[in-house]
Amino acid sequence: MTTFSVKSWTLSSTLFNLLTAVLLVSLYNEPLWQLLLGTNQQEGWQGYLFIASFFIFLVFIFFLLLSLISVKYLHKPLIISLIISAAMASYFMSSYGIVFDKTMIQNTLETDSKEVVDLVSPAMLFNFAVFGLLPAIILACIKVRYQTLFKECRSRIGLIILSVIIIAANLGLFYKDYSSTFRNNREIRNMIIPSSYVYYTAKYLSGAYEQRDTKFVEIAQDATLGAVLTNTANDQSAAKKLVTVIVVGETARAQNFSLNGYPKDTNPQLAKLDIVNFSDTSACGTSTAVSLPCMFSVLERDDFDTWQANNTENVLDILKRVGFDVLWRENNSGCKGVCARVDNQPKSFYMSEQFCEEDRCLDEILLTRLDEYMSQGDANKVIVLHQNGSHGPSYYKRYPKAFEKFTPTCQTADLSSCSKESIQNSYDNSIVYTDFFLAQVVKYLTERSESYDSAMLYISDHGESLGENNIYLHGLPYYMAPDMQKKVPFIAWLSQGYKERLKIDQQCLVDKSNEALTHGNLFHSVLGLLDVQTKSYKADKDIFSNCRNI
Repeated sequence: MTTFSVKSWTLSSTLFNLLTAVLLVSLYNEPLWQLLLGTNQQEGWQGYLFIASFFIFLVFIFFLLLSLISVKYLHKPLIISLIISAAMASYFMSSYGIVFDKTMIQNTLETDSKEVVDLVSPAMLFNFAVFGLLPAIILACIKVRYQTLFKECRSRIGLIILSVIIIAANLGLFYKDYSSTFRNNREIRNMIIPSSYVYYTAKYLSGAYEQRDTKFVEIAQDATLGAVLTNTANDQSAAKKLVTVIVVGETARAQNFSLNGYPKDTNPQLAKLDIVNFSDTSACGTSTAVSLPCMFSVLERDDFDTWQANNTENVLDILKRVGFDVLWRENNSGCKGVCARVDNQPKSFYMSEQFCEEDRCLDEILLTRLDEYMSQGDANKVIVLHQNGSHGPSYYKRYPKAFEKFTPTCQTADLSSCSKESIQNSYDNSIVYTDFFLAQVVKYLTERSESYDSAMLYISDHGESLGENNIYLHGLPYYMAPDMQKKVPFIAWLSQGYKERLKIDQQCLVDKSNEALTHGNLFHSVLGLLDVQTKSYKADKDIFSNCRNI
């Protein structure tokens, strides 16, 4: 009796590539097929013919590419790598509604180990085993038969020509459908697995997005302190040290702040404080990798480029040049180059057992041992606190148990296994904790009012999708991202001494608080607030410009 096993399978290199192409198109592109089925303009059998045509089109695109790059001894490792990576990419696309573009690849490659661990869930491991490991093992067990070099090359050339003919025929027969589909759904090219992530990863790793041999750009060389600060600085007996704290939020969306009309009370502490809430603020990007450098940069969203920003001074550099002590404190995955030329304290300096568990810390650590820095020297201080905030998908890990105000909650990174209500509750609890943390910053500064005149500016890097239209997390290309990912909270608190010293009219700010703002306002507003005079400053971008009583 003959025993059947996978090991007995033998396929030619041609059939092996064709099988791989069919697997890639059919198993790992569920979001793509859902989009095509939902937007297909044709009805009845014509619509189904176009879907079948698109399937054949993709199969032979992949088959052609595999025929070009598959080399005998690298053939199987390449195929197995594609299958495993496609399984992971497909899982995140299907589960969270993301697409792969330049920014998403940058986010992925710059993700730290804690964020990676947060993404691991039973559903992810199951998906990886069924759609990644299992097909990879089966393909690894198949024996691939190769011809002699000459015959293999001749056969490949013939197959490439045949593939081109089939691809061209598909495009010719359904030209109007393809044209309409790609024109009306620009995101399709970023949804095709594995070509989307392979293309952008290859470009990123090759340095294609990096500007080479570019001279570092120094801006605002003419910057000086204006009369508002220099006049009081000359009177050492009267002037206190000025401390400005900029809190950079993480994944906080404006829609979930009760200060902005959200029905759940997510801002009980801030509501008690004398703050100004700027209710209509748009982020520069939908990811930390873009928004963080952009908000501190002189560049606007429309002309922003990450590599250019990394190669250009930002507002922190200007503040340091005119005499401020500038410190960056981190409880996230890094400053993305923003703090490269200012003071940084190692996280070990301010880690506390009270707020940390293993290598994961609550945002309250950002205030630990801060007095030591504030008391150093006579210079005025600017301190940036970079929160962990509401980073997903494990929202339930972003706050202590005591802040579980809304229940039930989602206690896993696998958001697809949770109800919309529990996801919202977990996220809202993280906002309640951010509200508490910001109130603690204000309390901390208020308790030291005898020594310092102080202020706090809070602005988040980007928002978050929580399942609306089956989209989760953030990072979608800006043109297709919903407002949930683009609208962010922006709050200012100024002590009485700070307002008097810098001659700020708070009621004027309140009257302007509903005006449309962007991350692009931060650069000029910080310069304006701190009375920095430079040609790089634009008064029309400064939220404080018309509210100074001089």
